[in-house]
Amino acid sequence: TPSATPSATPSATPSPLRRLRSKCQVASHMYGGLGANAVSPAASIFSTSTSASDEQGSPIDESVADDASAENEGSGTEMSTTPEVLAAAFELRALLPRVWKHFRSRDGASNAGMLATPSVLDVQGWLGGLTGAAAKWGQVADVELAKALRAATHLPPLHQRLGFRFQDPSDSGHWGAANLIGYTEKSIGEKRKHSDISWDMYEATFTIRLKEEGSSVEVERSFRRNPFVARVEKRRRGDPEGPLARESMIVTAASRCKQALNGRKRIVVQKRTLDFLPAVVFRNPSGPQQWTIIYLHGLGSSALGNYADRPHYFFDGSIQLKVVVPTAPSREVSCFDGWWNKTSKGWNLTKFLSWYDYLSNHDGAKEDAIDWKSLAAVQRALHTLIEKEVQELGGRNHRVILGGKSQGCCTSLDAFLTYPKPLGGFVGVVGHLLSCTPVEEDGAQIGSPLHFFHEPEDRIMRWEWVSKSERRLRDAGHKVRSRRLPDPENHGHFVEGVEGAWIRTALRSICNVSDVSTSA
Repeated sequence: TPSATPSATPSATPSPLRRLRSKCQVASHMYGGLGANAVSPAASIFSTSTSASDEQGSPIDESVADDASAENEGSGTEMSTTPEVLAAAFELRALLPRVWKHFRSRDGASNAGMLATPSVLDVQGWLGGLTGAAAKWGQVADVELAKALRAATHLPPLHQRLGFRFQDPSDSGHWGAANLIGYTEKSIGEKRKHSDISWDMYEATFTIRLKEEGSSVEVERSFRRNPFVARVEKRRRGDPEGPLARESMIVTAASRCKQALNGRKRIVVQKRTLDFLPAVVFRNPSGPQQWTIIYLHGLGSSALGNYADRPHYFFDGSIQLKVVVPTAPSREVSCFDGWWNKTSKGWNLTKFLSWYDYLSNHDGAKEDAIDWKSLAAVQRALHTLIEKEVQELGGRNHRVILGGKSQGCCTSLDAFLTYPKPLGGFVGVVGHLLSCTPVEEDGAQIGSPLHFFHEPEDRIMRWEWVSKSERRLRDAGHKVRSRRLPDPENHGHFVEGVEGAWIRTALRSICNVSDVSTSA
């Protein structure tokens, strides 16, 4: 809504991990055995309720897990076994993070906190207490469980991505990439307009061994850091790459256009070409692009000002991704057509970086009326940009994802639902479906997943009316996944660091990157 203007943002500077410092202290038990490679618990990763989770939704490791997704290297075993036993071994290996968490040692040994050493009977009893498919292992015969565990010892280790850590997680820290451990930046290109930003990604490795002639299990967790590189391209007007779109639109407020038609005031109706510049483009230069997300900022924000230093909002190392963050046009807004600024050249009406024109401002009490003509121009420009990205992906329109925050969520969702071909999915943060956006039961996006994230204390886009807009999507048969999750910094609508965690969670789901993989 128009209430989400820069003047309405919190006056206090967001402080990364302010709510998580106590968790960092709890984590000190786990880092005691890392020796020379120890990582300070105070530099613990940013953890939220969207961290890696088991079947019941509880965090695998609440003190360190932010973006956990497991991958496996290689396949095969060193022993002859049946396909059934091998499948069982894969299932049990996928449970290793949970087994380790439940049984980890705290006995003061040199590797305290890194080992879990339960007996096979203890493991069987714990498995029987689980819910879901894993509970079946608590009911099988002891010899069958031991056979599956022995086969698991011959599988490759399980690797779990733990994301990044901040250099300064205190109140004085910030969310930019420069605050990440391992941060480096190298300018590239003729005019050094682009750069490669690197930071460290943490990974846990879980291995399993049988001890005491097979009567006990040893699960060990170890850590390593891997540098991750994101290429940052800052696109500006006049660059050889050209604009992201070319769409003519009126940037004079609709209220003033009406006055101009009536002839009561000498108002010049201004037209501009919508080019989405300046823009930020992130790429992973280590491999071929497999997916693209076009992500729109909120009202009053911008690509360069709010996202250029935050590639880690989108990357966790699991997806070969291209990110396009355009900037909204600078325009007048009808509900603020009384906001004048005095300059050296006289009085000027305040302009905002806004995706469309607001006709009303209900201060979050209900949905505001908008000028649909201004939205239609942006819709056409976004469809043009989508077509460009589809071509870059070799015609694979199902690999293009749309998303946005606040007003950017509303705008991108409108473009998503009106695009005539199936797209990969949608990621919406503290936003909603506009009343003027058509929802069709047989629309092109009926099979595409839509992920929404809402903050319970959001007073700008309140759940009592936002939920009704999501019901429209569900009633039409859309695949909607909606979450209401608290911002650890209590900023309500104006989420910042948690926005990145929510985006990465949705991207892993859309791109089918599991938290714990059961394949080799």
